[in-house]
Amino acid sequence: MRVIVIGAGVSGLTAAKGLTDLGHDVVVVEGRDRVGGRTWTVDLGGAPADLGGSWIHGTFRNPLTDVVRAAGLEWHNDGIWGGAGRVFVDGIGPLDGPDTATVVAAQFDFDPAEAVAALGRDGSYDEGVAWFLDDRGFTGLLRRVVDARIRWGDAGLNTAGPPDRVSLEGNAGYVDHGGGNVALSGGYRTLVDHLARGLDIRVNEPVTDIAHGPDGVTVTTSEGRHDGDQVVLTVPLGVLQAASIGFDPPLPDVEQRAGRLAMGNLEKVVLRFDHRFWPDNVRRLAFVSEHRRFTDWVDITAHSGAPTLVAFHNPTLAEYGPDRVAEAMTVLRAMFDDVPEPVAAHATDWTNDPFSNGSYSYIPVGGSSDDMRSLGGRHTPQVVLAGEHTVPEYFGTVHAAYVSGVRAVEAFR
Repeated sequence: MRVIVIGAGVSGLTAAKGLTDLGHDVVVVEGRDRVGGRTWTVDLGGAPADLGGSWIHGTFRNPLTDVVRAAGLEWHNDGIWGGAGRVFVDGIGPLDGPDTATVVAAQFDFDPAEAVAALGRDGSYDEGVAWFLDDRGFTGLLRRVVDARIRWGDAGLNTAGPPDRVSLEGNAGYVDHGGGNVALSGGYRTLVDHLARGLDIRVNEPVTDIAHGPDGVTVTTSEGRHDGDQVVLTVPLGVLQAASIGFDPPLPDVEQRAGRLAMGNLEKVVLRFDHRFWPDNVRRLAFVSEHRRFTDWVDITAHSGAPTLVAFHNPTLAEYGPDRVAEAMTVLRAMFDDVPEPVAAHATDWTNDPFSNGSYSYIPVGGSSDDMRSLGGRHTPQVVLAGEHTVPEYFGTVHAAYVSGVRAVEAFR
């Protein structure tokens, strides 16, 4: 059987590898000029930097862990989020140790499921955080900081959506794995190269149309057409929502289900320096301000091999100018004195990338885990869908993409 896999991200590569192992004739069609999708490792200032997916979030019972181990890839454990951190408040400075511990504990204490139960319905993160702050009795500066860390950090960055739109109930079903956050030595490209090895991959071929029926499938690209028996579509949710790929006949259930979900907008500014000017015991920084720009920072020096900070932001939640690197440096200099110019820097723009239209998926108020789950799998005898947006237990992660690729292969057994 000839199978056409659309998309050379982790989901598509996993599906293609599995289908090849089953003996099928597989071709992977990719619109970008590279493989990896929303994982993208570049050399920045002579050291690797992941501009998309960066960590395996939790190694215990994580389905991606066995793959990485079997491939012989090395990793570095960055620990749990919240550890080795410092919280800065604009105009005030860093919080003291006990207050920082209180803020971190509050973030772990906030449970979307508890908020749903208290509200008696699915609400937004805005509503859930307001209830939580009142219920726990936070006041004054600590209330302001905890509010910011959950509303703009957890919802705005981790989930990557506006807090007034992110669903509490949708996040309540998310499965967290223990074991810390692991970064691959050399970046995610080491895993991507492992998955892509031996596959027939055609890059620079954006797909425009998919015709499907009893006689098979025809995939039309900018370079021509590919005929086959079946197709596995692994493009991001944002591409499905943009309807940039036409289906003949249409798949109205896909359009409806995709329309009830949302695409997040997490972006990065990676800054590489010639020396470390922040404390050795600080690996994470939080910046609380009224302007909400660059609220979260992570030190990736240990696994990149050079002094490097990554500033996270969501361009839909705050006003940003065209020079994201300069704006990130302004925030960094509000936290530390004597900050040198970076020797190398890169700012991402997944939001305006036509091959993703955002960073990763999330469930908004009005959507559900069933919408995600039903998007995955076989939709017609010839069409199977996969992608991180089809796995509600792990949405927004690389291991969700991997799981969806495995499930796509199961549809052929």
